[in-house]
Amino acid sequence: MAEIKAKVVLKQKGEEAFVPIKQLMVQLNWTQGVDLDLLAFYKTKDGRVGGVFSDQYPGGSRGDLNAFPYIQLDKDAGVGGAGGDHAECMRITRLDDMAEVFICALNYTDAVAGREISFAAYDGHVMLMDDTGESFGVPLDATEKGNVIVIARLDNTNPIGAKLVNENRVLGLGEFFDTVPGADVLSN
Repeated sequence: MAEIKAKVVLKQKGEEAFVPIKQLMVQLNWTQGVDLDLLAFYKTKDGRVGGVFSDQYPGGSRGDLNAFPYIQLDKDAGVGGAGGDHAECMRITRLDDMAEVFICALNYTDAVAGREISFAAYDGHVMLMDDTGESFGVPLDATEKGNVIVIARLDNTNPIGAKLVNENRVLGLGEFFDTVPGADVLSN
């Protein structure tokens, strides 16, 4: 597995850390020959749900930094599943309205082939960096087999501030659509 160069690494499922957020960059990194896609789904404090993911998917939107949801994906990397230094980056410029943001990855290569592979078989990790340069790392090390993983969750329901929680939870697509707020937009 590639070394995670973050100041704080949430190595264990369930570990959490308060994240002093004004702006946040989320980067999914991997080198293996697989097409992983970075996705974000959210639930606002007033109950709205939605997602930001590649416009290569039906209904996909890369989002907007200057208008709601204040989340934007830069590109779809790793297309074709070739090995190399891959990174997909998502920026979040405002969390004020958000109750929760779920940072997820979809294994596109194996999903279209009808295979379920453990995310631990790949060398992926997510790096989150706030506007002060503070960095937080979460490895994709879940051993369960599946095509989608909830890597981390930003919980913004505490008045003290947002918490980053290592989830590393692999879900079947049906369960993913049913349990992650906003994920059902991906199924349309």
